Amino acid sequence: MLEVKNIYKNFGDLKVLRGVSTHVEKGEVISVIGASGSGKSTLLRCMNLLETPTYGEVWIEGKLMTPVDPYLHPEVIEASKTFASLKASGMGTEEAIVKIKAEDLLKEKHSAEGPLYKKLMKELYEANHIDVNEGRRKMSMVFQQFNLFNNKTVLENITLAPIETAKYHHEKDMKAIKEKVEDQAMTLLKRIGLEEKALVYPSTLSGGQKQRIAIVRSLAMNPDVMLFDEPTSALDPEMIGEVLDLMKELAESGMTMVIVTHEMGFCREVSDRVLFVDEGYIKEEGTPEQIFKAPKNPRLQDFLSKVL
Repeated sequence: MLEVKNIYKNFGDLKVLRGVSTHVEKGEVISVIGASGSGKSTLLRCMNLLETPTYGEVWIEGKLMTPVDPYLHPEVIEASKTFASLKASGMGTEEAIVKIKAEDLLKEKHSAEGPLYKKLMKELYEANHIDVNEGRRKMSMVFQQFNLFNNKTVLENITLAPIETAKYHHEKDMKAIKEKVEDQAMTLLKRIGLEEKALVYPSTLSGGQKQRIAIVRSLAMNPDVMLFDEPTSALDPEMIGEVLDLMKELAESGMTMVIVTHEMGFCREVSDRVLFVDEGYIKEEGTPEQIFKAPKNPRLQDFLSKVL
């Protein structure tokens, strides 16, 4: 459903992600845990390209959203003796990437065939590529701070994106589409018991209500994958439960979800797989049973001893 390959993300000299690779299967719930500043949220934001990876690839349902990364393709890597010798000398992949430009990879073996590199990359890109906006339509994101539009009603917040998407695709009968989208929005609001809030503004809602509206807004796009960036961290303790209950319902319904969270009990109960991110690496991953009962990585053991 979703895959990231060898993702690096640098902000200037700050290296936040250092070669992260993982995949998300259909219907899977993955929790991403780790200390603040470990790279969890950046990884999530790279998945839907709110942050553009410095290197690496993002794939959604078998289609490539980022430019082709030549370092991931054997045809290119194998052709570079320089790259191989750098790795053999103990230099890490990241340092090798910094030292060698992609266009140089084929020079030693194919110095007379410079266009071969461009041809290969073009073929790989065109055969598998999807437009970024089309890829993002398959994913919805729920933010830590809700990100509702305060000058629009709850109903308008939920229906804005589906209506604008229909306009983008030049749908002709916008009146019928608007009615359909509003009906769907009311059905979703009834599902979470907030249909009476349809015409109010977000400023009148509690934090828990705002976050449940934000989740419903994401559901209104009928996503294939939902991304949650610490959805309960801005909530008062008594409001956390109502948001987690809705997320549990989504998990039980088969929604594919990636959740950056500090809620360890929820993580244990709902996740199919847990990723522990530290210093920009996935240092351990496994089932909740493996992660919480038999952690192998010393840094994970230390982290759990402080948060459990």
